[in-house]
Amino acid sequence: MDISGLLTSAGINTGVCLVFLSLYSVLRKQPSNACVYSGQRLAQLQSKRDDPFSFDRFVPSPSWVVKAWEASEEEILTCGGLDALVFLRMVVFRQMA
Repeated sequence: MDISGLLTSAGINTGVCLVFLSLYSVLRKQPSNACVYSGQRLAQLQSKRDDPFSFDRFVPSPSWVVKAWEASEEEILTCGGLDALVFLRMVVFRQMA
C-alpha cells in the first residue's frame, strides 16, 4: 500500500472540495444568481443582495450548511416541493418520524 499516494489523493480531494464549497458560497450571494439559489424565497424577501458594492457578497460563509442541515421536512416540502423531499429521503435514508 502506497501511503504517499493515499495522502496525496486525500489532500487533492479535500482541496477540491473546499474550493467548490467556497465557490458555491460566493456565487449564491451574487445578485445575478439570486433567482437560481434563492428560488421562492426571493419572491418573499428583499435582502441586501441588491447593493452592488457589498463586500459580504465576496466572502465565503459556511452558514448555509448549518441551515440546510437543520431544515425540517415541512420546510423542505414548502420551499423545494415533494420532489426535493423524496430525493433527500432517498439520499439520506432517514426513517420517517
